[in-house]
Amino acid sequence: MPLTDIRRRFSLRTLMLLFCMTAPLVTVVMIASQLWVQQGFAFETPLMLWIHANVGGWFAPVAVALHYVGKTALAVPVIALVAVWLAFRKRLKTAVFIVFSTLLPTLVMLAVKSFFARPRPKLWPRIVEEANYSFPSGHATFGAALAMIVFLLWRGSPHCRAVAAGCVAFALSMGFSRLYLGVHYPTDVFAGWVNGAFSTLLVYKLLFRK
Repeated sequence: MPLTDIRRRFSLRTLMLLFCMTAPLVTVVMIASQLWVQQGFAFETPLMLWIHANVGGWFAPVAVALHYVGKTALAVPVIALVAVWLAFRKRLKTAVFIVFSTLLPTLVMLAVKSFFARPRPKLWPRIVEEANYSFPSGHATFGAALAMIVFLLWRGSPHCRAVAAGCVAFALSMGFSRLYLGVHYPTDVFAGWVNGAFSTLLVYKLLFRK
């Protein structure tokens, strides 16, 4: 292959990667700036009402199960046990990666929640209740972080595509369940996804890449 073609392909891949990395972050910054001036988004309430009216009750058990999977009372002990087990298996760096890949996005999420103090939506009687603020979604953050952790640890396996599909499905389901339950706005979920995924990538880069 001629050198010019290699350079062209490399430049195109670099530009695509740069766009995929920056576009979600820029979008979150734009969302945050809109919320900072106490303005919501016109599409959010109609979208949530449509989901509530058109998605049947069959999804309720799934949404409630995901609600408890993402709760701190369950997630923290499970993550701790997995990290301890990996440490005993002499996979200390992987254990550290898992701990910090869930800790960092959680700390970012809590700080942003306190800073913006966005009230949660109250559009219909909810089957689950949440007490803290809405932006960003902690469950979407955890779902994206966990999905990214699993994908990064399994990406070299023969079943990488199946693992990737399962990770994407889990993260999307976790985020969608928050809209279905009426406890988050769509922009809360999107910001949570970005926070969880990018924080995990940052920790992975620091630990495993020069």
